[in-house]
Amino acid sequence: MPHNNQQTKPRRSRVFKLLRWLVVLFLIGGLSGTVFVLYNPFISEVDLRQLLRPNLQASVLLDRNGEELLTLSPSRVAWTPLEKIPLFLRRAVVAVEDRRFYEHRGVDFQGVLRAVYYNLRRQERAQGGSTLTQQLVKNLLLTNVKTIPRKLVEIGYAVKIEQNYSKDEILEAYLNGIYFGHGVYGVEGAARFYFAKHVWDLSLAEQATLVGLIRGPELYSPYRHPDRALKRRNLILEVVLGQGLLTRREYEQLSALPLEVEEDPSYLTMGGYFADYVVDWLAQQYGWSVQYIRAGGLRIYTTLDAYIQRIAEETIAALPKDEKGGPEAALVALDPKNGQILAMVGGRNYRFSKYNRAVRMRRQIGSAIKPLIFAAAVENGFTPDTLVVDEPVTYTVNGRPWTPQNADDEYRGVIPLRDALAWSLNTVAVRLVDELGVPTVFAFLQRLGLPLVASGARNDKALAPLALGGLTEGVTPLELCTSFTALANQGLRSQPLAVLRVEDARGRVLRRGSIRQEQVIRPETARAVTEMMQGVIAYGTGQSADPGRPAAGKTGTSNENTDAWFIGYTPELLAVIWLGNDDRRPLRIDGRDIGGGTAGKYWGSFIRQALVRNSVKYF
Repeated sequence: MPHNNQQTKPRRSRVFKLLRWLVVLFLIGGLSGTVFVLYNPFISEVDLRQLLRPNLQASVLLDRNGEELLTLSPSRVAWTPLEKIPLFLRRAVVAVEDRRFYEHRGVDFQGVLRAVYYNLRRQERAQGGSTLTQQLVKNLLLTNVKTIPRKLVEIGYAVKIEQNYSKDEILEAYLNGIYFGHGVYGVEGAARFYFAKHVWDLSLAEQATLVGLIRGPELYSPYRHPDRALKRRNLILEVVLGQGLLTRREYEQLSALPLEVEEDPSYLTMGGYFADYVVDWLAQQYGWSVQYIRAGGLRIYTTLDAYIQRIAEETIAALPKDEKGGPEAALVALDPKNGQILAMVGGRNYRFSKYNRAVRMRRQIGSAIKPLIFAAAVENGFTPDTLVVDEPVTYTVNGRPWTPQNADDEYRGVIPLRDALAWSLNTVAVRLVDELGVPTVFAFLQRLGLPLVASGARNDKALAPLALGGLTEGVTPLELCTSFTALANQGLRSQPLAVLRVEDARGRVLRRGSIRQEQVIRPETARAVTEMMQGVIAYGTGQSADPGRPAAGKTGTSNENTDAWFIGYTPELLAVIWLGNDDRRPLRIDGRDIGGGTAGKYWGSFIRQALVRNSVKYF
């Protein structure tokens, strides 16, 4: 019996805390709210039409040929009049989110008590305490920070809205602006996203699924948490059953149905990662707000090639998967002549993860650094035919002996420099860094645009990282691609360019993008290293990457096999592919390790398909 009392005390404590909170809310809302709303000069009239409807000019992203890629604010485009939204969905939203919606005047203290009681009984947050009007205010005008002043402002705006708009107008605005997860807003957008249908074509079970998402879009995502989403849908059906919106038989039939969602390719247009990159770039470059960029009616002409982007996304989608659905991947493709971004993919599936690995993820590049090391040697007097020695050698690094080893534990003696790169020999790469000097190689890599840690140029600790790609902070796929533009274009390094021009809704040009290039190495050096990199694909470690046309490239695999790379180019296309797990697990599929060779295989497939319409060009 004492044990039961111990269990009861924490539960009672929680109840008392909730009751104290409700008393405070009643006092603040009831006594202060009215005065605040009526006499606070900062609470102005709220014009929902001005706030939502006229701003339905979503900005549009276009490719280099003027083809529309996607709109940056699809939720604000798919505005649906209330009469076209199914009556069951409307009633279900009111039953779950704000049962007394048609009775209160913006704030419902009775509803707060009812929601707390119901949720405590169910041990789940099935009902909310805020009214639909308060939620609308929070979504449109305020932040999610939970403070008493913010709550008072929310109450004030809710009352003002109720004074100026009918219940149906408020409900219409709410249903068109509520967030449904995965970057989707509004019931029509959600219907198209999850079910590939218009909202008026949804079944009752599908409508209940959408209603269940409102309270926790990411928590109940049917893509990420299907079991949780199914349970939530059935809970919604139970709530509306209690409201008399369903018969017992209908409830039993609907709750027995499986959770079926699908994708709508016409809605989920390609280029999501690239679009985010463009939005971030415009915001940083010109100080524009994200809201203006996405919904300012802009026409943003980009460097992207729609055909090449589609091939890039299909290439990443075709990658093999392990038992956990990995590895993740990224692909960036540039025009080697000017640095214009032709394709960008930041992950396997944009809807599941918007983290853009192409520009935000830093990883070690392994042997993908070797063409740059060999370029430093050529810049300092070596040629592809210069003889180098491949044999065991020991260095003192940080006071300790260190003996670099080749991946195959074999040594080939005296060989030409071109073969050392083709076979990706670690010993030769380390010898070159040692002979040229760490500061010389460090400065050379910086000229090419590779991000390095400055302290590494001043001591012997940098010998191994510089030679074998173990850079201290890692490199993003876009950064690696950028550093190779000098090799692919006669020594001219190009800054990546994503935007050609931006026009406003009237067609006036607001900004123009510009090509920025710098001669960082001799053209002769670029040509020599390109020739050696062709050998990598012709007879070296990158044979799996052969695209069936002249190409130069290099594999890369990091320590412990956590990252796999292939970087390469043809005369008209420069691209990099990265494979790896977000949690840095070693790359293993079907019980075998994968590395740069696998990345090369898919790189070759991408190049072959991307250039299938182009005639063969030679370096």
